[in-house]
Amino acid sequence: MAFELSASVVLWRGDEILVMKRAGGFSAGGWFIPGGHVEQGERPAESAAREVFEEAGISLPGELLELVDIMSYETGGGTAHTIIYNGLCAPGAEAAINEEHLYHRWMTPEAYIARFLDEPMLRARGASEAAITLANEVARVVRAAVAARRT
Repeated sequence: MAFELSASVVLWRGDEILVMKRAGGFSAGGWFIPGGHVEQGERPAESAAREVFEEAGISLPGELLELVDIMSYETGGGTAHTIIYNGLCAPGAEAAINEEHLYHRWMTPEAYIARFLDEPMLRARGASEAAITLANEVARVVRAAVAARRT
């Protein structure tokens, strides 16, 4: 059984967050916040900042990211843990997504959860239990990111 570690950023531009539609691979077609695997010798915050730059073309200093929560979910081969950070970008920042993604949007967290992570909607579309579990976990950490900004 494998163990995976990744880091993701709830990237804020004002009151909206960046979400991107995955082109392929794990959860292809799903809308997620930027992030990816922590590489050997890399600190998770550095990984999160690197992933935002690679996936969205937005530079963030890793030391300015704020730890929010840890998301855990089962993959086909084991358990994955994703360290979730809050990050701020400039008010006029725009994403330049890479080939890993098809589209991106800036949305309020509530709109993101309602449009892409709502459990009844996912069930009606025939999503697997694993996809629903992952969507619920993503919604939970996005809500935690919202709460962390208020404190």
